[in-house]
Amino acid sequence: MILRNFLMYANEDMGIKEVHKRLSFQSRCITSTYERCFAKLQTTDIRQINVSCVKEFPKSNLIVVDGFCDVEILYDVSEFLKLDDQEKKEVILDKLKQGIDKVVELNNWEITSFDDAYNCVKESGYNTNYVWKKPKSSPNRSYKAEVFIEHGLHSCDINIIIKDKKGQEITKKRVASEMPDELVFGHHLGELKWLSNNEVALFNYPKTNYVSVQLNEHQ
Repeated sequence: MILRNFLMYANEDMGIKEVHKRLSFQSRCITSTYERCFAKLQTTDIRQINVSCVKEFPKSNLIVVDGFCDVEILYDVSEFLKLDDQEKKEVILDKLKQGIDKVVELNNWEITSFDDAYNCVKESGYNTNYVWKKPKSSPNRSYKAEVFIEHGLHSCDINIIIKDKKGQEITKKRVASEMPDELVFGHHLGELKWLSNNEVALFNYPKTNYVSVQLNEHQ
């Protein structure tokens, strides 16, 4: 198996009615950034690590079922909700590392790739925004378009950005705003495609609809 996915939860999540306040949602921007930084690892039986925060008495052992490894760490999520957004990102990364380190130790893995991913997130200033897939050039090669994801603690904004040959941004249009979980916003991400030299579209998944940007609308 190849380990490439990491998630965080809290026992209290199910008791929080406001979904946007749950650790599982607010932590996803950091865990997905960690995934992009992580070099992936060949393992015998683990493809995803789920770090669960509990108020007391975390289990010392790991539970591995169908490639999913559950590990518990001690953390009261009620303290998390009192933090500002930057502090939340820092705590998420530190608690994620705490859980991962426990898995690494119990499996006797080499820790370098995990530390590299941790440092990658930290050194970026906890920047959780990214370009989805590769930019696409217009048919006449005059412009490039990209899908820019602003993946925050509370929401995920999906934007189309068009740049000229010099890399200067000509326009930026928000095409969707959703909860910060790929299961929610991922259906907007099907394919980026130029419809003409002046119009680019982002098709949903499975490409049944699209939102487009026309250059003459913004020039």
